[in-house]
Amino acid sequence: MRSRDSESSRGGDLLRLLFKGKLIDGYEIVDRSPCLADPERFKVIAKVGRELGDVLPVLFLSVPNARYSESSGTASYSFDRHNVVVGHNGELAVTFIKDDDELGRLMGRIIGLLNRCLTYAASGKRVPKSLVEEKKKLSPMTIYQRLPQTNCKECSESGCYAFASKLFAGEKSLQDCPHADVDRLKRVLQPIEL
Repeated sequence: MRSRDSESSRGGDLLRLLFKGKLIDGYEIVDRSPCLADPERFKVIAKVGRELGDVLPVLFLSVPNARYSESSGTASYSFDRHNVVVGHNGELAVTFIKDDDELGRLMGRIIGLLNRCLTYAASGKRVPKSLVEEKKKLSPMTIYQRLPQTNCKECSESGCYAFASKLFAGEKSLQDCPHADVDRLKRVLQPIEL
């Protein structure tokens, strides 16, 4: 019997073999500068050596708080106080980085997500334009309208609208509301699960 780690590693190796030349293997830092929000931290711009325009809609639909601009060819999202912008040209911008160890972990996480998006796109699955358009219409108010509106404060927020705003910004997760219909909200916030 194989351990989970060895099976996971084999799965990753199999994906790399199946999608050879399509996945991101590494990155190059092209700019590093102090973060505006906190000069003790820094931000980077990196290149991944591959165009990413084909995965931007997948990224947008698979990350709950993502934003997508077709006109600028970018998708962006945030997590753990880090902002990430992914450009169609293969550039990544990442903010609020503490040190080089955190940079390595963040880039591993981001590239892992992008590789899952690339795998999805390469599998021939189509991204319905209607899903993209529906998600673009999301706002804290549209999320609030889909919440139970109990204002119970069990999510540690002052009410459901405050929770909806934090959910929209990526500062809360669906599981933080014990009364929400998680499946219904997930279909709106994250229509593609990778």
